[in-house]
Amino acid sequence: MAVTLMRPGDQQYQLGRFWYWHLLYWLSYLLVKSVHLTIVIPAQDMPTWPYLWIYALLPLLNFVFTGVVGQYQLAKHSPLLKQLKQLLLLLLPWWLLMVVLRQHLMMTHVTDVFQDIRSVFKYFLAFSMILLPLAGWLAVFILLKANQLQYASIQKQQQLAKQARQARLKVLRYQLNPHFMFNTLNALNALIVARHGVAAEQLIQHLSTYLRHSLKNQQDEFIPLQQELAALSAYMAIQQVRFGARLQLGWQVPEPLPTVLIPPLLLQPLAENAIQYSVAEVTGNINLQFSLRQHDNTLQITLTQQGADISADWPETEQPINLINLAERLQLLFGRDASLTLSHSAAGFYSQLNIPMEALDDSSP
Repeated sequence: MAVTLMRPGDQQYQLGRFWYWHLLYWLSYLLVKSVHLTIVIPAQDMPTWPYLWIYALLPLLNFVFTGVVGQYQLAKHSPLLKQLKQLLLLLLPWWLLMVVLRQHLMMTHVTDVFQDIRSVFKYFLAFSMILLPLAGWLAVFILLKANQLQYASIQKQQQLAKQARQARLKVLRYQLNPHFMFNTLNALNALIVARHGVAAEQLIQHLSTYLRHSLKNQQDEFIPLQQELAALSAYMAIQQVRFGARLQLGWQVPEPLPTVLIPPLLLQPLAENAIQYSVAEVTGNINLQFSLRQHDNTLQITLTQQGADISADWPETEQPINLINLAERLQLLFGRDASLTLSHSAAGFYSQLNIPMEALDDSSP
């Protein structure tokens, strides 16, 4: 699978950085060279103008050539050593061409002074005068390229980590308890056999609402709190059909609801745990109280199970897998900002989610 190392915005940013430092380097070189010529040449009683325009033309040509080459190489994602070899293959011929051009200009426009210098020293001077600025530019480009490759590597690692995190979130989110489906279908079958058509139709509607909610939210986008509460209400209505009058529900939800977005299927594990380890384990009545409130800029979602027996089959050494998954999902989504509190006593079971409100203002985890 191909992985894009940089987004279009990142590429524009890297290209902008290159042209900034590219222009700054050649302007700095031109400034230093101009200052040097205006000080040294007049001190030797020689005309300054021929040197100035020659050494302004050569950096201009170098600016254009290295700019085109640098931009082309910057857009490639080859290893740094390979790109260095390619740059050297391009810069060496250009260097020799600039040496010949400089010699021609100096011989043509600074003839009197240039003839006083020995032939070997003339070419050595020309080689060094052209080589040094090109070598300096190459060093600047290698630094920019190394920074770009490091940035791309970090982006790739972050993208892979994000993909792994999203995959893990999907696994945690879609671990639907198969017993829930079996029990729901059995309850539906019992209603049909007993010819309770209206109740069977309502059960089908509740099941349809819950499954549609589960399948609709395939992306890792948060959803309005009202949608999540509607799905939870449908889930609990299905359980009420199954357990009848033994299961009593109480809802303490503020009106109007807080305008926040939460992860989908975040509340279902709490309800599933309440059904599995309280209602299904006793023969008496169970009162489940669901409450939602804002406290100290925190959204608190609480499910209290009154009437459950402490002797119920609550696992002492290993917590339920659905709650373990919920705790891991909270950690992946919110880090340490969110918490899951669980407890059980003679009065019943208790579970609470605490999520900071500022973490629920965005539409993505």
